[in-house]
Amino acid sequence: MSDTLNRLHRISGYAGVVAKVIMAFLIIAVIAAAVMLAAVSADLEPIAEGLAEETEFTKGDVQAAALNAIVAGLAGIMIMYVVNRLFTNIHKRNALFTDDNVRDLRTISLMLVVSAIAITIVSVLTIVFLLDTTDIVVGFNPLAMLLAAFIVYIMSLIFSYGTELQKQSDETL
Repeated sequence: MSDTLNRLHRISGYAGVVAKVIMAFLIIAVIAAAVMLAAVSADLEPIAEGLAEETEFTKGDVQAAALNAIVAGLAGIMIMYVVNRLFTNIHKRNALFTDDNVRDLRTISLMLVVSAIAITIVSVLTIVFLLDTTDIVVGFNPLAMLLAAFIVYIMSLIFSYGTELQKQSDETL
């Protein structure tokens, strides 16, 4: 095996572990946000009193933050699942240019676009209905996510071309 392939094998293994750790943190964050949303929505007195005494947050503030965290966390979990699958494929097969990797890159790109749209919609709805305002709130920027989706899609096209070249090379040999 070449030095570059050895490095790719090692780094893809580490990247798979990092993706799993990120997924674990996102799962914990989604569960915590769901518990907070349920507790505040159920008007549990100790939590409501604790929030009122310790902070200036209203029930709507907490609900909006929790809903946004849940949607963003779930989107992140789904994306990291496919990222983990991509790096696991690369690590196990020692091959970069495969149809599975092209599919995973395209899936990640599509998931980034859908996530950007979903997070934006939930953010707008929570601002209007839970926070009862139409003021502009600085927060999530969907353009960065859409740019990332475009870059990942371009990478999928490059991988697709590499896969075609790999198949031609294998047939020639």
